[in-house]
Amino acid sequence: MKGYVAGIDLGGTKIYTAIASKKGDIIAEVKLPTGALRPKMAIFADIVRSVETACAQAGIAPSELAAIGIGVPGPIDYTTGVVRLCPNIPSWKKVPVAALLCERFDCPVRIENDARTAGLAEARCGAGKGFSHVFYTTVSTGIGGAIIIDGRIYHGASGVAGEIGQTRLPDGTVFEHSAAGPALKRLFGVAPEDIPALCEKRDRRAIAALDHLTRLIGIWIANVATLLNPEVIVIGGGLTNLGPCFFTPVKRYIKEYAFSESGKVKVLKAKLGGRSGVVGALELCR
Repeated sequence: MKGYVAGIDLGGTKIYTAIASKKGDIIAEVKLPTGALRPKMAIFADIVRSVETACAQAGIAPSELAAIGIGVPGPIDYTTGVVRLCPNIPSWKKVPVAALLCERFDCPVRIENDARTAGLAEARCGAGKGFSHVFYTTVSTGIGGAIIIDGRIYHGASGVAGEIGQTRLPDGTVFEHSAAGPALKRLFGVAPEDIPALCEKRDRRAIAALDHLTRLIGIWIANVATLLNPEVIVIGGGLTNLGPCFFTPVKRYIKEYAFSESGKVKVLKAKLGGRSGVVGALELCR
C-alpha cells in the first residue's frame, strides 16, 4: 500500500469501515448500523460518516487517503462502478457508488461484491494464503463464492463468476434456497445454531437437517472441485461454526464425489471471521 487506505464492508445490518496505515496495519475501525430500509442516500451518508470517523480515530485527514475499497452485497457493473442492486438493501438499485465516493474523497475507489471481497481476504491473508488457486465460499443466510487465481479475483465475462449459490438444481430451484441457513429452519424446523446440541440429544429433526446440509454442500463442493480443480477450498460463514459435525461429512462427500485428483483438494475453515469483508476491502487497494 502506498498510503493510508480505507476499507468498507457494507452489509445488510452494519457498515464496517477500517483504516490501514502505509505499512498495511489496521489502525482504526468503525461500525455503524446500516438501516437497510432507509433511502439510498441516507445510507451513503453514513458510509461517508464512517470513513470520516475512522480517519479521525486514526489521526489523519480524509484528504490523506490514497484509495478506498468497498465490498457491496450485490452484483456490480465493474466498468462503471455502479451497484446494480442489493437484495438486502432495497433502495440500492443502480447506485454509482464508486463515483460518489471518488467525488467525496478525491481518491481512487475500488468496488467489489462482498463474497468476492471476503474471498480475496482469505486467499491473501487467511486460510488460503500461500495457495495460487483458491475457491472461497460462504455458507450462512445465503451462499456466495469467489474464484481467486494467483491472488486476483476472477470475474468472468460479465462479473458474476463465483455466484455458485445461484446455480440451479435439477428441479429448477436455486441451490442456496435448499442449503443455506433459512432452508434448515423452513424444511426441518431447526435453527442452525441449535443443531450440535440437539444432535447430541439424538433429536431426529436436527440429525436430518445436518445430513441434508452436509450432503448438499459436500456434493456441491465436489462439483466445484471437479470444475475448477483448485488447490484449496476455503469455507466461511455462520454454518461453519457447527465445527467437525459439518466439516467431517462434507470432506467425506467431496472425496467420494469429486472426479479423479480433484477429490484431494484441501478443505479449510476460513480464518478471518467477521473481519474478512473489511480486510478484503483494504486488499482491493493493493
